[in-house]
Amino acid sequence: MLMELFAHKDYVRLLYAVKRKPKRFGELQAELGLNPAQVDRAVKFLRKELWIVPQVIPSEKGRLLLEYAIGRRGLAFLDAFKGFSASVSRHKAEFGKAAAAELESLTR
Repeated sequence: MLMELFAHKDYVRLLYAVKRKPKRFGELQAELGLNPAQVDRAVKFLRKELWIVPQVIPSEKGRLLLEYAIGRRGLAFLDAFKGFSASVSRHKAEFGKAAAAELESLTR
C-alpha cells in the first residue's frame, strides 16, 4: 500500500492539495493539471485506503457537492514523507540535486 503510493507522484501531490484545503474533483483536476482519468484513479485509490475522505457540502442552489479532505492516514503519511524528503535534501551529494528537487516539487 505504501509502495503503491510512492510509485504514483500524482497521488502524493493530491494529498498535499487536499491537506491545504478540501477540494472538489474539478478543483483537483485544475490545480494539479491532470486529466479526469488521472484524478479519478488517484481519488479511488486514496479513498479506498482512507488517505482522503469525501465530505458532502451543501450548495446555495440546494445541491449537494462532494469534496475531498485529508484523512488521518493521509496526515500521518505526509508527516513521515516530510521527514523522508528532509533526509534526502540533507544527502543531496549522494542522491543528486535532481532527486531532492523531484521530492520538493511534490509539495507545491
